[in-house]
Amino acid sequence: MNVTTARQWMVTQEWMVKPMRQFEWISRKGLLVWLAEVFSALGMGLYLVALFADHWWAQLVGWGFIVVFKLPLHFLYLGRPWRFWRAIPPFTKAWKTSWFARGMFFSMVYVAFGTVQLATTYLLQHHLVAGGGHDAILAVDWIARVVAGIFVVLVGVYCGFAMSYCKSVPFWNTGLLPVVFVVMGVADGLALLMGIGLVAGDVNMTALESLSRIALIINAMLIVTYLTNASYQSSTAGLSVKDLIRGQTATVFWGGIVVLGIAVPLAISVASVFTGEATSPVLISAVVCHTIGAFSLKYAVLKVGIYRPILPKVAVY
Repeated sequence: MNVTTARQWMVTQEWMVKPMRQFEWISRKGLLVWLAEVFSALGMGLYLVALFADHWWAQLVGWGFIVVFKLPLHFLYLGRPWRFWRAIPPFTKAWKTSWFARGMFFSMVYVAFGTVQLATTYLLQHHLVAGGGHDAILAVDWIARVVAGIFVVLVGVYCGFAMSYCKSVPFWNTGLLPVVFVVMGVADGLALLMGIGLVAGDVNMTALESLSRIALIINAMLIVTYLTNASYQSSTAGLSVKDLIRGQTATVFWGGIVVLGIAVPLAISVASVFTGEATSPVLISAVVCHTIGAFSLKYAVLKVGIYRPILPKVAVY
């Protein structure tokens, strides 16, 4: 047996009896998956919040995060990109079992109805239609808003479901993961809307700061619950938690998620209650910290994904 064959054989045996870290989604070309999912969460959160705030420019930016960044990054990750259409119904029935195929479908529907909503809202806000045409455009706008709003949430959450269905990685195999992704995405959307409001105006900063505080507190509680649950779920999931808290990924967790992603924005938001509306530089700092937290959260969760051993431990007598 030559050296290369022996090394491959040893790695195969380690895979079967030892927990091993996954690299496919967070190393080399897999970094595209990380970036795509970050922009997916940011786009989902910003577009959804902007829909309720009725802020057209923020809706456009949220739509752009998904169309300009998320979809092309996923496209580049595919082994044979130009065959992506085979994963979209009605060209496949894979949507019955594959979250990737479902995600492609969710994305296509969102892009279509999101584009219509942006166009109709623009026409209505600038009074470019009148009479019977106005009523027809208004009806189309409301339908597009509802459908785009539903599907943008599905676009932001399907990655969490895809990961939670991965039984071979116990740390991901929990229903809490999609919830954490959605709540963090909404918190980031609130922060980004405040940032856009500094430029474009027409934003209720006080209301957004109040909602942001609530979202950050809920997300912090969800993360604590998620990690506690994973610690007791299995020994392999416990290894992921240890890596996250005091291992290779601890800097990203404590610095990127806890301090910059949650603590600093929350402190700024709470301080504004006592000092009045925060100044522009302070708000910009909070938005930047929020965004760093979004990148850190997805990176850390993907980085600490560890496969459980295929073969159970056998006692030796």
